[in-house]
Amino acid sequence: MMPRCQAPITDGTLLDYWAGDLAVGDETDRIEEHLFACGDCSARLHRLTAFGPGLATLVRQGRISGIVSRAMLNRMQHDGIHVRMYSLAPGETVPCAVFPGDDLVVAALRADFSGVDAVTLSVTWPADSPSGKIDDVPVSGPDAEVLWATPAAVVRQMPSMRLQLTLASAGATCAELGRYVLDHSASTLPA
Repeated sequence: MMPRCQAPITDGTLLDYWAGDLAVGDETDRIEEHLFACGDCSARLHRLTAFGPGLATLVRQGRISGIVSRAMLNRMQHDGIHVRMYSLAPGETVPCAVFPGDDLVVAALRADFSGVDAVTLSVTWPADSPSGKIDDVPVSGPDAEVLWATPAAVVRQMPSMRLQLTLASAGATCAELGRYVLDHSASTLPA
């Protein structure tokens, strides 16, 4: 049995490393040194890279949704996934739609995450009807973003409506960091 790593590399960092999204230098050297010495993190990297060949298939089948990392999004686009992306700042309302050929819809939610390690994303349908909540989404740095992905096939089935997204700091404080609105127009084009 392999000993557990006492200072594991985060999954996000491993994905960034695997996708080649890290600048060559001290950080990649540090990661590679750790991977050569740590069987636990090396095994985790191997498991993460096994997703690669099947990831595009899962996205096209509409089976990938939730929070994704920038590295995972880059990898999906590299593998031919057609992404419709909407970038929102706190307080913004953005018109959105999905088009034939889109595989995935991603909302990039920006906020000031200074002093925040994790957030909760709440999704609310019209008439303040809660749709979903994702807790403990890790964030780092004041200029971070949260990428929320939804299969395009699901969005194509939605009627025209306003979808509200709210980010709040995770934990006891639950301070609101941003409220965003996607003003969705139902597709009249064939899927």
